[in-house]
Amino acid sequence: MTKRNRKRAALKRLRRQAVEFDFDGGTLTSDAGLLLLREVDQRLGLIRRVDACIADPRDPIYTAHPQAEILTSRIFGIAAGYEDGNDHAHLRHDAAFQVAAGRTPAQNDYDSDEHFPLASPSTHSRFENRVDRKAMLAIHEEIVNTFLDSYEKPPEEITLDYDATDDPTHGNQDKNYFNGFYDGHCFLPLYVFCGYQLLVAYLRPSSFGAAHHARAVTKLLVQKIRSRWPETKIILRGDGGYSDERLMRWCDKNDVYYVFGLPKNNVLIRNIACEMTRARLEHLKFKSTRTLFKWFRYRTQETWDRHRWVLGKAEHGDKGANPRFVVTNLPSAQGIVEPTYHRPRVDGKQVRQILDPGTICSVAWNPKDFYRERYCQRCEMENRIKEQQMCLFADRTSCTDFMANQFRLILSSLAYVLVDGIRRLALQGTTHARMRVDTIRLRLFKIAARVRVTCRRVIFHLPTHCPSASLFNEVMARLCRSD
Repeated sequence: MTKRNRKRAALKRLRRQAVEFDFDGGTLTSDAGLLLLREVDQRLGLIRRVDACIADPRDPIYTAHPQAEILTSRIFGIAAGYEDGNDHAHLRHDAAFQVAAGRTPAQNDYDSDEHFPLASPSTHSRFENRVDRKAMLAIHEEIVNTFLDSYEKPPEEITLDYDATDDPTHGNQDKNYFNGFYDGHCFLPLYVFCGYQLLVAYLRPSSFGAAHHARAVTKLLVQKIRSRWPETKIILRGDGGYSDERLMRWCDKNDVYYVFGLPKNNVLIRNIACEMTRARLEHLKFKSTRTLFKWFRYRTQETWDRHRWVLGKAEHGDKGANPRFVVTNLPSAQGIVEPTYHRPRVDGKQVRQILDPGTICSVAWNPKDFYRERYCQRCEMENRIKEQQMCLFADRTSCTDFMANQFRLILSSLAYVLVDGIRRLALQGTTHARMRVDTIRLRLFKIAARVRVTCRRVIFHLPTHCPSASLFNEVMARLCRSD
């Protein structure tokens, strides 16, 4: 019978020429830049080590898709912008994903047992739902190992930023609770970053506070870091949700420093009453926001076991008073003098007086500089969380089982570690060193290519007039050079 061509949409003509389209271009890919991500993973060995953390109960005789292959296709899919496992119904045939997973792409009209596609969405779903808590802990340990391996020698000091964010739930999910602060049903994952590098992405129910399990996570992190870097100074930084007595007491006993926000109360506000009055008067005089700072010692009546240093920020602007407080154990190591005593003579008698416990010697932290350099820098971590959720779909936790959702968060985190590997290994020291994840994806990953497969080669023909050609070549040269 005569093959009948289905009528396609008629495009506007280009002067005397007809403009047509079809889907017969052969083996093409729109994600040729995943070759860069493949080189990063080859250098870090991340997916190989994560694969070793997950037990595989399947019979090898009947196993068509190794775990490492499933992990690679899923993590690379997230990095390339495909948030859902259902996308792999088509991505399993993509040449770039097959090369990344260690398979040779099939040639046009070529079919054999050697060139079958990657894992289907149902295989990915079964894999996500069988990963247990023990594997999650081992994977987190490998993420921390990746962070430790990124340094040639132990640093003198590192700052670990703690923060939590809302992860909206979908339907009747395990451990789904309403959170009044975020005004909705959600999870409350805990993130720990050091600069741009991710160390922890721990999913938690939202029925607890921000500091829930933070002490246990800190204990494991510090133990792991000090096993490799025993002399490194460790500083924890977070907002007011982490000024938990149990966490701070553990840090005080284990030589770990902290800089945490402190929720305000009447006693704290009274300690900076003079500064608040002065800031209000200066605001009335200069018609601009005025800010003053003060060190003082503070202890709660029941919960805290000791006095701690608190930095008070007295601010007054057009919207009124805005006092803020930060609790820390750092200034005592930087020169703030502990309360001292002297006995002056009054009317011929010695009277015991206490000097201001906020007295600062010449080498102490200036309170304004401390607030801006030590505390305010934690806001940069919020940009990293945005990259996780908005660019790498960390909030795509729609499974019924809680541990499956934790594993989805881990998959997003592993994608972040690999993309950040490009930023750290190939873009550091260039004008592109601070590119966001979505910008890296747009300029380096989403590049079309024609794939030609021969007996000895798999060749990716990228566009001749690719706008990111020079950047792509520079990144590839840095990743492929021998160390």
